[in-house]
Amino acid sequence: MLLLFSAVVFCIALAVLVLSSRAVISSSIKLSEYFGISQLAVGFILIALVVSLPDLAVSVIAALSNQPELGIGDAIGSTVANICLVLGIATLVRSIKVERRHVLDCTELLLLIGAVPAIFLILGSLGRAEGIVLLLLFVIYCFFIVKERFSLHLADGVLRRDIGKVSLSFFLSLILVVISARFVVSSASDIALVFGLGPAVLGLTLISFGTTLPELAIDFTAIRRGQTALAIGDILGSSVVNLTLVLGSVLVINPIRASVSVFTIAICFVMIANTFLFYSLVKHEGIGKNHGIVFIILYILFLMASFGSKALG
Repeated sequence: MLLLFSAVVFCIALAVLVLSSRAVISSSIKLSEYFGISQLAVGFILIALVVSLPDLAVSVIAALSNQPELGIGDAIGSTVANICLVLGIATLVRSIKVERRHVLDCTELLLLIGAVPAIFLILGSLGRAEGIVLLLLFVIYCFFIVKERFSLHLADGVLRRDIGKVSLSFFLSLILVVISARFVVSSASDIALVFGLGPAVLGLTLISFGTTLPELAIDFTAIRRGQTALAIGDILGSSVVNLTLVLGSVLVINPIRASVSVFTIAICFVMIANTFLFYSLVKHEGIGKNHGIVFIILYILFLMASFGSKALG
C-alpha cells in the first residue's frame, strides 16, 4: 500500500515538476526576448540556470532532508542525461552546426570543471570545503560568460502589455517547482526503501531522468526551429550549473561523511561525455546523427552501469 501511494505521489509530483519547469523556461525565454538578450548568452546563463532549477530544488531539499547522496546523484546523473540523452535525441531530428570559435573556450571550461569533482572523488573527499570551491567555480564561470559578446536573434518578441503576465507566470511556476520537488524527494525516498535502492542510484537514474525532461523539451524545440545556439548554450551551461552550483550547494549544506566511491562510475561517464562533446563541437563544428547515436548508447551504458553496480546497491 505504501509503495502504491508513494508511486502515485512521485508520478504526480514529477509531472508537476516537469510542467512547471517548462512554464518557467517558456517565461524566461519570453523575458529574454523582451530585454533583447542574445541566444547563446541566454543559454549559458539564464536558460541554463532556470532549466537546472528542478535539479537545484531537488538536490537542496534532499540535502536538507539529510539525503545528500540523492542530491549528488541527481546533479551528476542530470549532467550525463543533459549531454547524452538530450543531445542524442535532439540530433536525431536535426544535426547541430556551430562555429568552433563560439564554443571552444566554453567546452574547454566544461572539461576542466568536470575534472574537479573527479579529483575530489579520487581524493575521497566531498566535504564543505569542496562545495565552496565548486560554488566559486560557478561564480568565475558566470563572469567569463558575461564578458562574451554574441549577436544572435530570438524571434517572436513579447509585447510590453504582456510583460506583467509573463513575469507572474514565471514566479508562480517557480513556486510550483520548489513544492513539487519536495514531494519528488520524499516519495522517491519511500520507493527506494521498498525496493532496497540506495539514494545515490535513485538520484543518478530515476530522479535525474525526470528533472532532465524539461530540458529535453526546450532543446528539442529549439533545435527543430533552427535555434541551435540556444540549445548548445543550454547544454553546456546547465552541465556547468549541475557540476558547480547544484553539487556545491549540496556539499555546503550537508557534506558527505560516508564513502564516495558510489559516484566513481558516474563521474567517469561525465568525463567521457564531456570529452566526446568537446571532440564533436571543436573537431567537427557540430553534432550529427552518428554522434547523437553514440551519445544515446553512452546514456544506456550509464544506466546499466548505475543499476548494475554492486557498490550502488
